[in-house]
Amino acid sequence: MKNVLLTIILFSSFLGFSQSKIIDYTELLETQNQSPKDYIFELFEKNDIIILGERDHRDTTQYDLILDIIGDERFIENIGHVYTEVGVINQTKWANNVVKGDYKDNKEFEKDFVKLYRELDFNPLWDKYNMIKYLKGIYEINKSLDSNKKVTIGLTDCAFEWKEMTHEKYLDFKKSSLQGLNTRDSIMAFNFMKLYEQQNPINGHKKALLIQSRPHAINLNVVYKGKIIKRTGSFIKEQYGDNVKIVAFNWYKWVPKEWKSVRWGLEHIIELTNDGKWDAAYEITDNQTVGFNMKDTPFGLTEFDYSYEQNIKYQDVIDGIVFYLPFYQFTCTRGLPNIVDIEFAKEYIKRTDIINGNMKYRASLKTPYFGHDFLSAFF
Repeated sequence: MKNVLLTIILFSSFLGFSQSKIIDYTELLETQNQSPKDYIFELFEKNDIIILGERDHRDTTQYDLILDIIGDERFIENIGHVYTEVGVINQTKWANNVVKGDYKDNKEFEKDFVKLYRELDFNPLWDKYNMIKYLKGIYEINKSLDSNKKVTIGLTDCAFEWKEMTHEKYLDFKKSSLQGLNTRDSIMAFNFMKLYEQQNPINGHKKALLIQSRPHAINLNVVYKGKIIKRTGSFIKEQYGDNVKIVAFNWYKWVPKEWKSVRWGLEHIIELTNDGKWDAAYEITDNQTVGFNMKDTPFGLTEFDYSYEQNIKYQDVIDGIVFYLPFYQFTCTRGLPNIVDIEFAKEYIKRTDIINGNMKYRASLKTPYFGHDFLSAFF
């Protein structure tokens, strides 16, 4: 029901547009005939690092394209490395052992996968389905490949370990890694660069795909209200220069309600980009799936969603755009089938107690803290 209401709200923002108001956008889209996958591989011909700015983590449709790219022979033969924002860096070796594993059957793989997934994040669990789809997709790609061809993955989020974690240790981690506008972004950028530098060259080159949510992926480095705002993409561009290209998926506007006070809270304003002109043009051109450079296009000259009152344009923060499915076909999926059993549910509650400072172990699952409705989402 929520997805239906969201679609109605967003779709209504561009109803009534006359085509004359979006002619520049439609004409540009009509001239594009390169698929997003071919566009990405064309960028890889002249660049070694592509940062792909995903939309809402919960949207699983984008991972159909991402896995299609990773499973392509061109990726396997020439690139071979993919990194994600999601997943703590210290579990990278374990994650590769699982997705590159030689299992006798799927049941054996699932057993190891579940153990890994429970330790991927500094939240009690990463509850969005995208990482399940992604990691299992990598495993399926690797199953048919020789050991020297298997795709290598990297996890770039802040190092964290749940084993022997306490509330005091968690507060120290939060202070050192999560506080401040740029702290986590700088750490993720450093973690990527560390893993990237350790890559073995393929055909004489180190190439990599890095998947980050768009707010982290962009090349944004500004000062606003006396505070430096610098994203992961900017740190990486600063290190590797023009050898890096940032490409974003089409998305809607997901703007923090209080972004002007440089605060990212839980509430967000959801609107269509550029008053719906992008989506209207995409609809008129039959939602043609394309990828292209932003520079000096009507899309690139659009004011960026988070311009911080500095007239920042889209072409200033991303190099390319991928139009892949209209917003009303996005599928936001949460829930973790087979990840939480009765025993781990207790561990989950314990982890949440650690974060919140309530150290009393909750042995019973029937508590007002979560209750049956929470647990049933996982079983």
